[in-house]
Amino acid sequence: MTGSLHAWERHIRAFVALSDIPAKVGPLDGLSVGVKDIIDVAGLPTRNGSAACAEALPAKRDAMVVQCLRDAGARIVGKTTTTEFAFTDPTPCRNPHDLTRSPGGSSSGSGAAVGAEVVDIALGTQTAGSLIRPAAYCGAVGFKPSAGLLPLDGVTPLARSFDTVGIIARNVSLAWRVLEVLAPSGVADDPSTPNALCGLWNADAQVAPDWVQAMDGARTALRDVAQVIERALPADVEPIVSAHRIVMCAEAFAAHHALLENEPHLLQPKFRAGLEAGRAAQGAQLKARHLLNDARIAFWCVMEDADLILTLPVPEGAPLIDGTTGFQDWLTPWTVFGGPLICLPWGIDALARPRSVMLAAHPGQDRFLLDMAARLERSAPILPPAKLPL
Repeated sequence: MTGSLHAWERHIRAFVALSDIPAKVGPLDGLSVGVKDIIDVAGLPTRNGSAACAEALPAKRDAMVVQCLRDAGARIVGKTTTTEFAFTDPTPCRNPHDLTRSPGGSSSGSGAAVGAEVVDIALGTQTAGSLIRPAAYCGAVGFKPSAGLLPLDGVTPLARSFDTVGIIARNVSLAWRVLEVLAPSGVADDPSTPNALCGLWNADAQVAPDWVQAMDGARTALRDVAQVIERALPADVEPIVSAHRIVMCAEAFAAHHALLENEPHLLQPKFRAGLEAGRAAQGAQLKARHLLNDARIAFWCVMEDADLILTLPVPEGAPLIDGTTGFQDWLTPWTVFGGPLICLPWGIDALARPRSVMLAAHPGQDRFLLDMAARLERSAPILPPAKLPL
């Protein structure tokens, strides 16, 4: 594993620091883990992808989620590349399936490391689309738990109303094993024949033909385990995305205003602009929060008859390196609504980019969602492994 990591690392730059602390013995014995560099790992600095944190001292203790994994026997390999403070400025990290393409963000290194199979699992975070998107682009399973399920102790904030620790893994089984360690609990409701809604936010959305085919294939496979109905998802994405950004930037400013006041020259352009927007948006927060709360309540009321939702996380595969971290507007509403999400690799497209489909469930139905994902995963087309460049 170590040799593979170092062979890949010069191409994908998924890690910013490596750890040599030996693993313990436990239920996750033998599993290797990357940790997004906004999450504390004892003995390593948390630099948050920022020059403003270049002189950060090593963390004295693990974040709670890291400590749980370490106590369960997982080997913490190191810190993975993140966009600055988990915002949207791209990183030097590259997609292992095509080095000319973005791994997505903000959990860029976590997606790339699992996609290259140099670690078994990686921790990331999602505040808008920051975990599911890199998992989808890099050909990995991405699991965002229900809001508040996993602790945020030792995790640098971006916007605490939305920040969620999640798991990127090689397969659903590994994600489930990690969740059982991080949040052991009873069994969630498991409808014998669940109702599954299949649809997109906008029936007229522009979706790459290969991704339409992925959705069609997953819908067909889902009919073996669920009652499937088809309709557009009942929410207006644009105002939700706008209101989410107001709240996110306002909370980011509240958490990091000192950087803007004291060291703005050390910040990357998009994060600095986000903080400035957050300072200007303080008075608009309340209205935005009301809009998001009303949208969340209305969505789950309309979705009361659906146990499961099948949709797409993004409309096409990873973009070329172009100064962005990819498309996230379809993921932002799901983060606002607070339920669990999981994306599954679904073969490749005509450009040899990983395709992905996504399942969502009501808040609190994390284990039901993982169970349904495991069933659907059995029907997924094979995703060829990323090839190490010569």
